[in-house]
Amino acid sequence: MKRSTRFFFRSFYLSSVVAFCLIIGILGISKAYEGIRLIGFGEYRSAVEIDDGSIKIFDFTLRF
Repeated sequence: MKRSTRFFFRSFYLSSVVAFCLIIGILGISKAYEGIRLIGFGEYRSAVEIDDGSIKIFDFTLRF
């Protein structure tokens, strides 16, 4: 029982570290995109926008 508990916590710790790194990376990319749009094009544009029937992520549009 002790070995499986230790294995679970080790796996949980490793998974949480990987998820944390991915989330921080995506947030950093989003902030960089917003800064580039503001400085390069002179407009404020959010990295993720939800409009009527479409979702814009960076410059890609998903329509529903």
